[in-house]
Amino acid sequence: MNVSIYQPGQNLGLEGNLRRMVSFIEENKSNLYVFPELYLTGYLLRDNLYNQGLDRNDEIFKNLKERMKDKKSTLIFGFPEKENGFLYNSAMVIDEKGEVHVYRKMQLPNFGPFEELIYFKPGEETLVVPTSHGNIGVEICYDIFFPFITEDLAMKGSKYVVNISASPVTSRALFEMLIPARAVENTVFFIYNNWGGVQRNIVFWGGSTIVSPRGLIIKKGQYLKEEKISEELDENEIKLARYLRPVLRDLKK
Repeated sequence: MNVSIYQPGQNLGLEGNLRRMVSFIEENKSNLYVFPELYLTGYLLRDNLYNQGLDRNDEIFKNLKERMKDKKSTLIFGFPEKENGFLYNSAMVIDEKGEVHVYRKMQLPNFGPFEELIYFKPGEETLVVPTSHGNIGVEICYDIFFPFITEDLAMKGSKYVVNISASPVTSRALFEMLIPARAVENTVFFIYNNWGGVQRNIVFWGGSTIVSPRGLIIKKGQYLKEEKISEELDENEIKLARYLRPVLRDLKK
């Protein structure tokens, strides 16, 4: 499976972020396109979040659905989802058929610079999306600190786990430990996409990373700035990892 990651260096606003997304998709032929947490609007909207919230059926997504269906590709990006008066920190997955799936972030940080529980309602269930290249599990940023989430995605058949993120420089060391750990624990390709650069008073460290099922860093983006990553992932690496270290088999016992 060919994966293309866009690590943005600045927030261009809803229309600008959409244009940038479409341009990246058109410039790169991939099976999977990944953009970070709350990509469509930017991360630090605070009181403006509710005004920027989008319904998953909004007309704004029509073009993206048609593009994925035509390209037979999958797209993952973050957006503030509004439904029944609540806001969710969500990831939208548009699959190869142009169908929409949404994951709502389950673990919302509310410490240090984070205020997510003030604005968002937590999600309640994980999401695994089937594709012709294997199942993709989706999580968002702080979810990585809770091993049961990635484990659940793997046990539900995920071969690839995508974590979209808005992680500041103060969290970098912890994420750089956990990304390969989650890959090894669950024998999955772990695909991590983070913002780079500054939004308001937070500096995002970037460092978007693709890790093999045995913990090898295959590709890593630069720190603190815009980066584009594309990589071909070999499904046979998953089979080999699960043969050599049958963690998922033994979890079922």
